[in-house]
Order: sequence, then C-alpha cells, then structure tokens
Amino acid sequence: MTNLGSSVRKRSGRIFAVSAIALAVAALLCFFIAKNYNPAVGVTILAIFAIFLFAFTFRSIVSMYQMPLDAISQQADEIAKNLQSRTQEVAELTTKLQSIFDTTEEAIAVIRAPNELLSANTSAYRLFGLSPGAGYTTESFFFGSPAILGLIETCLKEGKASIEQFSMLKDKNEIILSARAQRFAVSQSDAAVIVISDITSSKRTELTKKNFVANVSHELRTPVQIVRGYAEMLNTADIPEENKSWAEIILHQSLRMERIVSDLLMLAKLEHDPASWIVRERFPIKPILEEAAQTVKLQYPEISRISIDCPDELEIEASPGLIEQAAFNLISNAAQHSGSHDKIIVGAMQENEDFVLRVRDYGAGIPPKDLAHIFERFYRADKSRSQSSGKSGSSGGSGLGLAIVKHIAFAHGGTVHAESWAGEGALFEFRIPARGSEYCSQPCVKT
Repeated sequence: MTNLGSSVRKRSGRIFAVSAIALAVAALLCFFIAKNYNPAVGVTILAIFAIFLFAFTFRSIVSMYQMPLDAISQQADEIAKNLQSRTQEVAELTTKLQSIFDTTEEAIAVIRAPNELLSANTSAYRLFGLSPGAGYTTESFFFGSPAILGLIETCLKEGKASIEQFSMLKDKNEIILSARAQRFAVSQSDAAVIVISDITSSKRTELTKKNFVANVSHELRTPVQIVRGYAEMLNTADIPEENKSWAEIILHQSLRMERIVSDLLMLAKLEHDPASWIVRERFPIKPILEEAAQTVKLQYPEISRISIDCPDELEIEASPGLIEQAAFNLISNAAQHSGSHDKIIVGAMQENEDFVLRVRDYGAGIPPKDLAHIFERFYRADKSRSQSSGKSGSSGGSGLGLAIVKHIAFAHGGTVHAESWAGEGALFEFRIPARGSEYCSQPCVKT
C-alpha cells in the first residue's frame, strides 16, 4: 500500500510538470499571436488551452488516485466477508458449546473470584432447585455449602481441587455429591469451573448391596454350620468308603462356604464403622506373623518355605486380631498363587512412623488389567495365576481376602499397595501408622 501511494505521487508530479511546460509554450504562442495579429484572439486561445489543460490534468490525477481507492475498497470487501464468515463460525461454535453445556448431566458452574457466578448449566440449576438468571452469588447458588466453598477456595489457590464425597440437604432430603474444579483466567482475573455429580443413587444402591450381602451372610451362618456338623458326623460314622468320600466333599465345601460367610460378615463390619469397635493395644508383631504363617502352612502343606524377616523388638499399636487376619490373608494369597517349590518372603519393619508389612511371592504374577482391581471384593485375577500353584483340586480364593486386607488397613488409617512382574510373582504391601491413627474417611489403594 505504501509503494502504491509513492508511485501515484511520482506520476502526479510528472503530470504537473508536463502541464506547466505545455501551458508556458501555449502562453508564448498566444503572446506572439496577440502581438502580431489580434490580441483578443491570442487571449481567447490561451484561455481555451488553459481550461483544456486543467481538465486533462485534473482527470489524469483523479484517475490515478481512483486506482488505489478501488483496490482498498476491494480489500475492505474481502476483509468484511472474512469477518462475517468467522463471526458466523464463532456463533455456531458458541451454540454447539452451549448445547453441550446445557445437555450435560453433570452440574457445571463457572465462578469468578471472589464471589461472582458467571454461568451455570441447566443441570446445575436443576440440582440445586433454582431458577435461571436470578443474579446469584457463589454463596447463594450453593446455599453456603462449606464443602463447595472450600473446594472453590482451594482451586483458586492451587489450580485444581476435588472432593470424592460430601452431603447436602435438598428439600429436607440428604443428597450425596462429588465435585472437582479447575482454575482458568478470564478478563485478567482468576475463575474456576466446577463440575458436580449427584452420586446419591449409586451410593444408596451400593449401601443396599452391602446390607443385602451382610444380611444374607448372617442368615447363612446357621444352616452352613448345621451342614458342616452333619458332614463331620457322617465322616466319622461307620459307612461304606464310597459314601465317606461324598461326606468328605460335603465337609470340604461346607468349610469353604463357612469361610466365605465369615469373610463377608467381617467385611461388612469393617465397612460399617470400624472406629466404633476396633480396640487398639501395643503388642510385638513377630509372633503374630509366625502364627499366621503356621496356619497357612497347615492349609497349604505343599508350600516349601515361608521366611519371615522381622525384628524381635518391633511393636505396633493396633488391633492384634485384625493384623493377624491381614497377615494371614496376604500370606494365604501368596500361597494360592505361588508355585509349590517357590518360597514366600514375609518382611516387616518400621519406616519412619509407619509399620510396613510386605509379602512377596514368586508365582506367575498378576496381569496388568487385574492389578488395579485386586483389592475389590469378589474380584479374582486371571485363572492362569491361580493355576500356577499346580495344586490339584484347588478352588482358589473367594475374592474377599484382599478386600478385607484393604479395609483393615483403612480402619487403621493406612494404605495397601501391589506390584507385579510377569512370570516373576507379586509384592503386596500393607502400611499403617505404628502408633495408631484416627480413622480415615477414604481408603488409599496404590497399584
């Protein structure tokens, strides 16, 4: 555009120069005619020539300037068309995002610091029973919920925050929610987008399942014990050998069912409110581990060696019965999935303020797809892991042992952790505070 203007100015200068020279020549010619012939004719010719020359010069210059004006106009039209196209694209994208925003089942709200509600989707207004567009503040929109206001404050300070579970009252009914928040910048100030999920239904369903399992397990205990008693009686009675084998099968399965029922009842008790019934005391840990290992050896006589590495003086403050149960379950799990000639290593120590129990087996290992789920109730890893022990007739575990271990750690304010290597076995870690701890609200499971 600068080059074009410079060119126009140069051409205009040349036209003015030529016009001036032509006008000077015409003036000399007209002066000659006026002096030698007729002065009126000379003046008239000079005037006509000057008017013609002025018109020619003006038109030439206007014509030259008209060229860049046309180019500018054309470029302006193209810019306007592009701007209109982009504006339409932005409008369509905004409409799409708004549709997604409003049709999302989760409640979404955008907050600008310190207390301004920028926007919220339909699900958010529905969740909190509010009418859109009423000019809410953060506190009024969330009914002053300490959990959500604390979440926003943490998010604005740290960049993100989340709450796994919290409760609110809605129409005098309790609802269970989970929330997460992410910070971002808007108009040179901090803001946060909050996503809230209503998990009331899933939590109630989960509680119903737990109560059902606990109630059924409680009701099964008596008939299972009766079946076991009659099986033991048949096993000692004077009956044909063929019938004795049947009685042994009944006894074996009734014992297995009794263990499952006992595990389910313990799990239900641990999940309900362990803080109200767990009694902690200080005790040495090595005899507990030796007792658990001996019980496993009796149950799995084909296991060649269980080595225990634990200082004699190591003491912890916990529930002795539950710690022995956790140790037994971990060692039993290793025995089920370890080859008959592979050793099992049980290590116990104090690390900083924590008591740590590690159980290592050298079986087939745990497939990666199973590793993240092995502490869930009724979850059983790939059958190839159980078959690595080579025991005939082994029915494997019930899928409750490791879940119980997790909840025992949970009840003591601790964690569980698992690692595995294909073809080289697995390592389980049980970690709790060595001197007792408050009951924590959520178990920590690491894989």
